[in-house]
Amino acid sequence: MQGLMEKSEFVWLNEELVPLDQARVSVNDRGFLYGDGFFETLLAVKGHLHFLEEHLTRLRTSAQAFRLPFPENFSWEENLKRLLSANGLEQGLARVKVLLSRGVAAAFGLPGEARPTLVIWAQPYTPPSPEEYARGWALSTFPERRSTFTGRYKSLNYLFYLAARQYALDQGAKEALILEADGLVSEGAATNFIYTREGGFYAPQTPSALPGVTLDILGRTLARRGLAFKYLPTTAPQLAQAEGLWLTNSLLGVMPVSSWDGRTLPISGATKLLQECLALEAQSIPKD
Repeated sequence: MQGLMEKSEFVWLNEELVPLDQARVSVNDRGFLYGDGFFETLLAVKGHLHFLEEHLTRLRTSAQAFRLPFPENFSWEENLKRLLSANGLEQGLARVKVLLSRGVAAAFGLPGEARPTLVIWAQPYTPPSPEEYARGWALSTFPERRSTFTGRYKSLNYLFYLAARQYALDQGAKEALILEADGLVSEGAATNFIYTREGGFYAPQTPSALPGVTLDILGRTLARRGLAFKYLPTTAPQLAQAEGLWLTNSLLGVMPVSSWDGRTLPISGATKLLQECLALEAQSIPKD
């Protein structure tokens, strides 16, 4: 019966809302053929999109660096809220993923005359439990080192990071630590790192790491509170001496690291401070 049918899930495809089962993208789209595109993932809380402008700035920067036309006239906030509403996600938590590919273009190189493909999903999101945040995550070092300028952009060329995450899972860990070719600590498979030592907060600085939206927001919030924060080239032995180590991204927020390659790490009391900084900066959870 019609009344018993499940409600359709909608996605945004280019210029309109489309039922998911009707959404179509060409097999000649360069996002499919070459991973020629970029994406952003952000959190929505009761319909409020967290750090939308920061995510769009990073997406625009990536697109411009690779000559991919950016949809400047797209009504981002209005259309994203329409998508949330269409999927019944005005309350609770939702994960919103924005994908921009170059579309169909046969030319070599990075043809700028292509018509990009824009796809946006919005789905319910269940974060880790409070107990999991209190317990922290295990971290495992991915043995394949990496050095690439494309790491600075959140591109669809994501296979390296998926392999790193699978390696960590196979080791019984939740996240992988990625090293640069020279051995410097870079980032996680889907996260950035922040750590504390001698009263200051630091983040590894390397040429291949993706600039993290959540990490940058934490840095500026800590600075406004008069707390030292600095990007610093960091070796693995230096990181091992940290008094606290955390993973950050837009969905996870701030997750402490409880162990690294089987070695137990201290769970710093600064976790609550970092989580509060992020919540306040987002003007985060609307009141009931």
